[in-house]
Amino acid sequence: MNIFVAGIHGVGKTYLASRLPAGSGLIHTSASKLIREERALPDWNANKLVSDVDENQVALAAAVARHNANETALLLDGHFVLLSQSGEFLPLGPNVFKSLNLSAVILIEDDPREIADRVSSRDGLQHERGWLEMFLAKERAQAELVCRELHFPLRILVSPSDAEFADAVKSALSA
Repeated sequence: MNIFVAGIHGVGKTYLASRLPAGSGLIHTSASKLIREERALPDWNANKLVSDVDENQVALAAAVARHNANETALLLDGHFVLLSQSGEFLPLGPNVFKSLNLSAVILIEDDPREIADRVSSRDGLQHERGWLEMFLAKERAQAELVCRELHFPLRILVSPSDAEFADAVKSALSA
């Protein structure tokens, strides 16, 4: 049983997941980390643009399967929409998520100004509010489409506290 924590870059997925109290039985990792390890790739660029999308998704599915075969349940953070090398939005289809052994999805959203500040201080990138609003909308629409098609429960949290996030994970585990 894996739980997918989704959201755009800088929304706080990794921050929240890393602060989850011990005892959930889940190991936190990111999709990008598993892909890098599986494909023996160097670190991503700060711009978060991806290439080899299909190969990366095959690598992700293999890495998740390997962890699950070792009886490791994952709290996996990642995205429903990626950014191509040319900066275009690339929604990932349901087939990508079908192979990840997911039991639930938690989508994290936040105010575009907060996201812009985080991305600027963390990655040195500047994003306009309108672009971030569009990215948030595309991420939510794709999350809803994938979850509806694959019958995954979807919980959407906006600017959640640590406790709200922990409660959502606990709820997903008990469902």
